[in-house]
Amino acid sequence: MSHDEMIPPTVAGEDAELLRRAYGLTSHEDSEHLYNEWATTYDRTMIDGLGYISPHRLAALVAEHVAWRDLPVLDIGCGTGLVGARLAENGFGVIDGIDLSLAMMATAGERGIYRDFIAADLNLPLPIDSGTYGAAVCTGTFTSGHVDAGCLDELVRVLRIDGYLACTVHHVVWESNGFAAAFTRLVDAGTIRPVDVFEGTFYELSPAPDGWFCLYQRAH
Repeated sequence: MSHDEMIPPTVAGEDAELLRRAYGLTSHEDSEHLYNEWATTYDRTMIDGLGYISPHRLAALVAEHVAWRDLPVLDIGCGTGLVGARLAENGFGVIDGIDLSLAMMATAGERGIYRDFIAADLNLPLPIDSGTYGAAVCTGTFTSGHVDAGCLDELVRVLRIDGYLACTVHHVVWESNGFAAAFTRLVDAGTIRPVDVFEGTFYELSPAPDGWFCLYQRAH
């Protein structure tokens, strides 16, 4: 599927161009520049233009399976805080955001739900102590033009034992960017165990599943 085929007619003009650039990202520098530029209109593109529902669905999945609400949660690739806002609505009270874009995190900060923000590249070792978080949640980051499955070991590392990793992974990168193989490797090694993994839609009008909803728990 071409990048243009991934952009529906409800997204046009500058919003469509920014989305097209996002799907074609190839470098750290391009990503940082794009998302800094996109910060003020990102929610309009995703919510109004695309009918983006995966933040709501992923937060609901976490809320269904996680009994506690007081441990810290890491919002991975937090952007403007779409999934963080849904986590807060579900009672999670300590949320940190991590993102490459300072402008995106500044916009997320206006929601008043984050304890702290971390500027970092998910392709590199994270500046976070091991076992810091009770859960790590990520939606919208594991897609075309973004990070690959090489980050999963670091995301698991920063979780407490029995902590949860929740994420969405778009079909276009599930195999090609190594996510299917990485999850299988981590499960086979006994590092994580699957809690709920299923295909689903990311957008209101999607005629078929867009990718995977994944919830795993750190085993050791």
